[in-house]
Amino acid sequence: MTSKMRSAFMLDDPVRHTLLTAHRFYVQQAKDRLLSRFGNISAEADAAADAHWEESGRNFDPDIHDEGEQAEDAQNHGIMFYELLTEMHERTRLSVIAGMFHHWDKAWRRLLVDQLRLPGFVIGVHSRRVMWTMDSSQLESLVEALGWKAATFPGYARLDAMRLVVNVFKHGEGPSMDDLRQAYPEFVPLVNGWVRAFPDDSSMKVTDTHLDEFAEAIESFWLNVPRELNFDPTVPPKLPKDLERARRKDLA
Repeated sequence: MTSKMRSAFMLDDPVRHTLLTAHRFYVQQAKDRLLSRFGNISAEADAAADAHWEESGRNFDPDIHDEGEQAEDAQNHGIMFYELLTEMHERTRLSVIAGMFHHWDKAWRRLLVDQLRLPGFVIGVHSRRVMWTMDSSQLESLVEALGWKAATFPGYARLDAMRLVVNVFKHGEGPSMDDLRQAYPEFVPLVNGWVRAFPDDSSMKVTDTHLDEFAEAIESFWLNVPRELNFDPTVPPKLPKDLERARRKDLA
């Protein structure tokens, strides 16, 4: 580094370690405390069907009741229990993924806000607030202007897919679903050879394997963020338009 270069950003090892530790803790505890509870859905559905059958048998009167119908009702009860618990499992998995993503996103933005004050890129309330509202592509262009191309780190594609999955989980049908289908069609599989004309979050399939891949992508991100980014103050980096506009407001 030449004498004229200035530091724009620094991620010390203790801070990196803290971020990784918090992420790993969240993932492991979510699996242990939440997702592990859905390990025996089929057995629980069978037990629910049996309980329904036994309950209906307590008031069974052969003169007015049909044993076959009651058996069918118990079977249907078990099927419904299985379907609802499976849906709850999927929603819980997506909630865990959403929590993981939002925690990473906020930690990254908070770190950037704190680091970019000293070199003068975040100088007031307007530039500070825009750091929390810029979309992911603008954040990427910001750090690329400072010397790190985030899209090159191992796991970038999974992190990008995670962002779209979380948006689809929140909003349903819309641009994020369109982007997800286009870029990562594995998350919107064909059903009997076709896909709905207007798919929404109910068309999206996310597995435990995907969750592990997303967790690995975030870990890879924190491991690959450079320890330091430097810039030449005589050649100001090209900042995202929203941030540049916000800085002008702060300077006014």
